[in-house]
Amino acid sequence: MDVKKTREELRKGKTIYDMNLRVGYYARVSTDKDDQLNSLENQQNYFEEMISENKNWTLVRGYIDEGISGTAVNKRDSFLKMIEDATLGKIDLILTKEISRFSRNTVDSIKYTEYLLKNGVIVYFLSDNLNTIQEDAEFRLTIMSSLAQDEVRKLSERVKFGVNRMIKDGKLIGGNLTGYFKKNGRYEINPKESPIIEYLFTTYASGSMGLKKIGEELANMGYLNSKGEAYSGTTLAKFLTNPRYKGYYTARLTEVEDYKTHKKKKVPKDKQVIYKDERIPAIVSEELWDKANLLHEKRKKLPSRHILNREEHIKKYKYSCKLYCKDCGAVFIRNGGSNRSNNPVWSCKTYKIDGVSKCASPNIKESYLDKIFIDLFSNFIKNKKQYLTLVLNEYRNIIDEFSSDFDIEEISGKIANIEKQKDKLLDLSIKGMIDDFEFKKRNDKFNVELSNLQKQLVDHSQSDLEEEKLKKKLENLENSLNTKLNIKENLSYLINLLVEKVEVEKINGDRKNIRLKVFYDFNTSAIDIDVNLNENNLLKSPCTKNLACQGNFSAL
Repeated sequence: MDVKKTREELRKGKTIYDMNLRVGYYARVSTDKDDQLNSLENQQNYFEEMISENKNWTLVRGYIDEGISGTAVNKRDSFLKMIEDATLGKIDLILTKEISRFSRNTVDSIKYTEYLLKNGVIVYFLSDNLNTIQEDAEFRLTIMSSLAQDEVRKLSERVKFGVNRMIKDGKLIGGNLTGYFKKNGRYEINPKESPIIEYLFTTYASGSMGLKKIGEELANMGYLNSKGEAYSGTTLAKFLTNPRYKGYYTARLTEVEDYKTHKKKKVPKDKQVIYKDERIPAIVSEELWDKANLLHEKRKKLPSRHILNREEHIKKYKYSCKLYCKDCGAVFIRNGGSNRSNNPVWSCKTYKIDGVSKCASPNIKESYLDKIFIDLFSNFIKNKKQYLTLVLNEYRNIIDEFSSDFDIEEISGKIANIEKQKDKLLDLSIKGMIDDFEFKKRNDKFNVELSNLQKQLVDHSQSDLEEEKLKKKLENLENSLNTKLNIKENLSYLINLLVEKVEVEKINGDRKNIRLKVFYDFNTSAIDIDVNLNENNLLKSPCTKNLACQGNFSAL
């Protein structure tokens, strides 16, 4: 819509009802209660009848948000979809019941109505008789939005007052809780749901499962949430830390930090209200509750547990994604079942799944691989100074490639100069010294130049980040190779750090005589190692005694 032209037509006596407009409507209720949903249905019917009765209007669609607060828009999907469609030029007019339905946040009301108007879209608040194309609309909108926002603030204060009064009177706050019925101001155990809580605490306190796994097990037992899905770890954590399950009254555990954002924060423990209450029968004992929560707190304070798990995984699966079959290209996988718990074997995935008819790759004992790589890395360490020099120089050369004569000050100066020219161009346009076509032509040219310069800055910034990452990797590599000299102890670490991949192939089709082609994670020649898998021949140091190592170690 051409806003300027439309305003001129309105001054001449036309109304928006006389114009050919594509019309959408927005409706929202803040709860999903029946009476609110009925109100929503009434709004929809009203808008659609209103649009259909006007021969000049065409219904685009309705945008509906159910059970969503109006103080913030970030969770209102339909509202945001409406803004997107308006931006794409699909709507000329948006109908809504009143300002409080559109937004109870003054800033949002003004921001979005201004944005829509700039994109040629009018918003018409029916109950407030406010049309954003009217020239005094912003002033009226500011006042009425402020009133709507203040009403939310007062409501928030009334709710807080009511909650504090209930706490003072010792009334139970909240509705039904999983595992309980609430009846006549007391809790009664729900026999259909209490097993969920009992299983959660008993299993978690045993340390045998985490919350996610417990949710999966409960689902297998037929216990699902209200949506028919497995209980999430987040939900189970809330159950686990709720003192009501051990028979305690709780209140004021959290509080709303800002009534506009609804953001909550945890209340300090000394200000929380928690005490034993006979109106709440315990589903689990205090001892069990305390044991489970002690473990939960302990795990929360161990951010390194994932790192420890990862290190344990690397140690156990040190050759994962490192060994590849030359014949079919599949990775080798570890077979460490009960019969091989102390002597795992690595096999081609195709061979393991589909059998020897699909791929006749060899099985390699992990102990063999360990001996091979211990000997291989031992040769590296013997020539440590030369090896370090080669590897570190390789990384230094890569880092040098990121360095350039890029002049940030020069680029920034050019950007500032273009911004000044854009400001002057705008002044010329405002003063009427150039027409809109000329303004757009010159402004678009400046924008292209700005975009190119800003891209150079972004690219340079990313290059700096890559350079820093490489420098850090160089530092870590140097430290590791200087300190981790116990190869047997640090074998998994060294394989993960240095080896890119290992190709496994049979020599002359013999599964007992194989060749390992070792590729490193830096630019140097691969090394071929011929291996006889006869166990008796591999008891001593493999590379020096029984392996034909095709590669010059001293050169490394």
